[in-house]
Amino acid sequence: MFLKLTKTINKIGIKITLLYSTLLLLSLIASFFTVYSFFEIYLDDKIKQEITEKAKSYKILFKQEGINGLKKQILKESEIINNKDEFFKIYDNKGNIILNTNTLIHTQNIVINLENYKKLTPDKYEIVSLDDFYIIIYKLSPKYTLVIGKSKYDKNRLLNRLLNIFYNSGIIVFLLSLIGGFLIAKSITRKIKRISNTAKDLSASMKLEKRVPVSQSGDELDDLAVVINNLLDRIEILVKTLKETTESIAHDLKTPIARIRAASENMLMKNKVSKECSDLLVYIIEETESLNQMIADLLTISKLESGTFQLSMENVNLSKIIKNLYSLFKDYALTKGIKIEMEVDEDIYILGDEKYLSRAIANLLDNAIKFNKQDGKIFIKLKETEDKVILIISDTGIGIPEDKLDKIFDKFYRADESRGIYMGSGLGLSLVKAVLDRHAAEIKVFSKENEGTTFEITFDKITNL
Repeated sequence: MFLKLTKTINKIGIKITLLYSTLLLLSLIASFFTVYSFFEIYLDDKIKQEITEKAKSYKILFKQEGINGLKKQILKESEIINNKDEFFKIYDNKGNIILNTNTLIHTQNIVINLENYKKLTPDKYEIVSLDDFYIIIYKLSPKYTLVIGKSKYDKNRLLNRLLNIFYNSGIIVFLLSLIGGFLIAKSITRKIKRISNTAKDLSASMKLEKRVPVSQSGDELDDLAVVINNLLDRIEILVKTLKETTESIAHDLKTPIARIRAASENMLMKNKVSKECSDLLVYIIEETESLNQMIADLLTISKLESGTFQLSMENVNLSKIIKNLYSLFKDYALTKGIKIEMEVDEDIYILGDEKYLSRAIANLLDNAIKFNKQDGKIFIKLKETEDKVILIISDTGIGIPEDKLDKIFDKFYRADESRGIYMGSGLGLSLVKAVLDRHAAEIKVFSKENEGTTFEITFDKITNL
């Protein structure tokens, strides 16, 4: 489950969508905090301006009507306003409260220590923040000090409303950004998918005439598609030229080889040659046959690797192929003193070309016999897992040096030359690798000198027959 989730997240479309949405959300958050901060400052300034102007208006009233007139006006206003939002106090020069409207539970505990504001002179003031109030301490005269407190409730209510608006709009914007990001990503990944699908088709079918569709939008992905198509044009020309050249060389080689063989057979049939000459002619005929086989193998490998040759891919019974090859090779192996043992599950199917699969597996069995020891053994095992089919061919032969394992599939490479063994053309395993590559199969080799070699081939399993 975790691996599937990781694979989904790693898709470029999901990455683009998440990146787009995340950047948009971060931009929205940054914008909100900017607006929120400026709005909070604006509301703070508005409250401070309001209580300052009110304190100044009371100062004017104090000058006109004295302390009693001011008290009367404040008491009158306090009856009208909500005491939860605003309160008033007047102190004399001894610190006694001569007027107090903050008698409610949430305001009565607010204490102003005038000792902290002794330096204030008449008509001077200071604004402080205590609890949930902004408070102005205004010096009316040397004898009296006015205190006005204004609640932050309205300010906090507006800020909370703004926060809720942002929260709700943020969710909506984020969801819309996911949709927008998905549409943008889909537009981009659609073109990438076209390139990917073309590459997959080329890899699977080896039809070099396929090209990446170009949308004519003129963007960078279209430029990439054009570059890839130009490259495919050149590759197609090169492959066709290589195929024609290879076939021409093969044809040119076959003709003189056929003449040499015909001449050798003709001389051998005349019975007018010595025993030594007769043996030489037989050797020449055998070598011409090997040369013909080598040329045929080279052509086959070339066709398989270039992709110009199409295999007849169908559901094939690999169990049946193994059993047929076992029947074909077991008697031949016994003549060499080698026993073949087989453990094959019934009716295992894979997608492949029966002819070329049989040829590749036959090459492995032939090598297992050639490079085995007297009284040696060959083990063939075919099994299936949940999604794979595994074929194992192992022998008790002379083995392959560890430092040469990575070279055994190279054309004309023979790991046995260093030991004075020159059997084969060095193309057998190259042909095996070319066939298996066209079947999208994986081949592994495990070997130890003088103990034997094991080839393990893994095919994709057909789940729906």
